[in-house]
Amino acid sequence: MPRFRPRSPSFHDPVPSPGYQLLNEFKDRLGSETLSPELAHQLFGKLLRQPVKVPERALNGFFASLARAPPSIACPDGPALAIALFKQMARAGQRPVTAPTVHTYSILIDCCHRARRPDLGPAFFGHLLKAGIREDVITFNNLLKCLCDMKRTEEALDMLLHRMPGDLPNVITRRGHSPNVVSYNMVIGGFLKEGEISKALDLFREMIQQGVVPNVVTYNSIIDGQCKARAMDKAEGVLRQMVDNGVRPNTVSNSSLIHGYSTLGQLEDVARLLEEMKTQGIMWDVFTCSSFMDYLCKTGRIKEAAELYYSMAEKGHKPNVVSYNTLIDGFLKVGEISKACDLFHEMIQQRIEPDVVTYNSIIDGLCKASEIDKTKVVLRQMVDNGVRPDTVTYNSLIHGYSTSGQSEEVARLLEEMKTQGIMWDVFTCNSFMDYLWKTRRIKEAAELFYSMAEKGHKPNVVSYGIMLHGYAKCGKMDAAMLVFEDMLKHDVNPDQVTYLIVIAAFCRMGRMDDAMDKFSEMIDMGVPHDNNVYECMIKGYFRQGDLVQANKLFTEMKNKGIRHSPRMGNETRHNMFDLVIGTGMA
Repeated sequence: MPRFRPRSPSFHDPVPSPGYQLLNEFKDRLGSETLSPELAHQLFGKLLRQPVKVPERALNGFFASLARAPPSIACPDGPALAIALFKQMARAGQRPVTAPTVHTYSILIDCCHRARRPDLGPAFFGHLLKAGIREDVITFNNLLKCLCDMKRTEEALDMLLHRMPGDLPNVITRRGHSPNVVSYNMVIGGFLKEGEISKALDLFREMIQQGVVPNVVTYNSIIDGQCKARAMDKAEGVLRQMVDNGVRPNTVSNSSLIHGYSTLGQLEDVARLLEEMKTQGIMWDVFTCSSFMDYLCKTGRIKEAAELYYSMAEKGHKPNVVSYNTLIDGFLKVGEISKACDLFHEMIQQRIEPDVVTYNSIIDGLCKASEIDKTKVVLRQMVDNGVRPDTVTYNSLIHGYSTSGQSEEVARLLEEMKTQGIMWDVFTCNSFMDYLWKTRRIKEAAELFYSMAEKGHKPNVVSYGIMLHGYAKCGKMDAAMLVFEDMLKHDVNPDQVTYLIVIAAFCRMGRMDDAMDKFSEMIDMGVPHDNNVYECMIKGYFRQGDLVQANKLFTEMKNKGIRHSPRMGNETRHNMFDLVIGTGMA
């Protein structure tokens, strides 16, 4: 159906001029989604050759229609086309059309933002000044938008506070009206996108001091910024301030808080806010439903999350990609891989395009379910649908192939990441190091490990664990202890697995004094110690014939209520039992 319906001339209307006829054809083509850029330039060329000037209002209406046109197959980017046609008009001179006005430039600067070419906005603003046209508040606001898009928010702030006069007319009201609440909202939003929460708050306070009354958009921006900074108490304080100033919170206000608390795992607060929304009569939207589904999934209530999902359409909320991703992830976390895949296929049938998060979730789920062959189909579908695999995609595949012992596939994927220009992260480096150790390429593993920090990948506890395990398995305990010391030096706290690797290695080598030193250090550091480390030490002493020390640790383990594992040999357990009985300590 046409989106733009120009008024048809009535019987009493004069015959439209050729210029108007061409503009009407433009709008008809745009509405029927048959206006390609090539055709647009041809029609515009005809328009420029007409002897009668096209009025400014008609031309601006056409540019505004292009600016607001949704993407279509024929015209994927209306705002970019508007910019190109204006440049065509400028090259032809101003004979066939009225000279551009402040309204024309306002539309074009807005098109720069919509076409993701904010760098062109200041250039158009410069043309406006050069032509001696007086700016209005809308022109300035669109320019502020472009500056913030380019992360030149400090420059936008300077313009807002020092270069925007207080008597700029608004093209709608024709009154002095600047800078207005929209101006401040633009710059506050720019600072928040750059993570400059303190600067956004300073401008928020400045705005109030200047007598500009914040609206719901202003408050929602500040609340969202505080939530992203994990300052939930401050975010709730802004919400209370909002209510006290007579601005009613809406779905967006509460959704930001819900998402903030959900991210922090404060699920009781999520439930409280959802209940408050009900009591206050604030309608839920798709984002709220998705947030509630996320809350239900995180609390293990997958069935309720699924029920909410299936009821969304009945309540007028069509599930979006976030809704599907939330429930797919919920099913995968409880091992319901078939339900997650069914939902994935349903999503495609409903013509909701999966994004990289969707594909990554399905691929990771299939890898964890040891269905690694099925990931090839999903990966091919992902690429065919124009979704580029990222680091997370490859990490899941690498982990899946590594777990299944397919080292050649791991090597192929790591090489593919390089050729595709996909950045490695710590997980990728760890996977490659593990692969190098398994293929006995010790020198290369060490080179990768010691180069990680230089490449911006600070080694984590897993990185150190891989190196320690590799050296320990080779019996190179001096090298292993250098790695252990480096770990402490870089403030990476050893965990239970790290200590167990070192202790087990010392026990295998019969260096029980060294093993006991690490065991005591582990306890002093407050690292949890379970049956695995006790049994390792007991077996070490038992193999050396030090039954007194073995008995001491066995008794200590028993007194702490730590049960031995089935892996502990029957002979060892029987001998320990005999020792305990013999000493009268049973």
